[in-house]
Amino acid sequence: MNIYVVYEKYHNDFLAFAKSITKDYNEAFDLVQDAYVAALEREEMFQFMNEYQIKGWFFTTIRNKNIDNIRKRSRLDYQWEVDIFAKEESFEEKVVMEGLLEKLPKHLRDLVVLRYKMNLNSREIGEKLNLPPSTVRSQLSKALKILKDYL
Repeated sequence: MNIYVVYEKYHNDFLAFAKSITKDYNEAFDLVQDAYVAALEREEMFQFMNEYQIKGWFFTTIRNKNIDNIRKRSRLDYQWEVDIFAKEESFEEKVVMEGLLEKLPKHLRDLVVLRYKMNLNSREIGEKLNLPPSTVRSQLSKALKILKDYL
């Protein structure tokens, strides 16, 4: 079966599926295009597949590429955390960080200080503040998003 024919026939279905998992048209469009490029790179693989197998391959590839994108964003967010809370190189950077921390609500500021200044993990912070570790992690994530917006 020809992948071009399957792609043209089901393009709108692929796009609708991608939009349902990303909730963003542009990201969905990119996923579908990435899947198509991946199909073109493996064109010989499809010669013994029927239309429905190729269609299934596209849906699976779109889903997997979305998962890959989520993982990449998570790594980038983590790298941002590491960079922003690394030891400040200068007095000016330290002043800027302190100023940003002051903009956070007290409960979030306390979490950030305990995590990144005192190097406590979410379990240890939870024990100190009488919170479940999952709450600590979600609140830290919220604090980091706020700090990222300030930058």
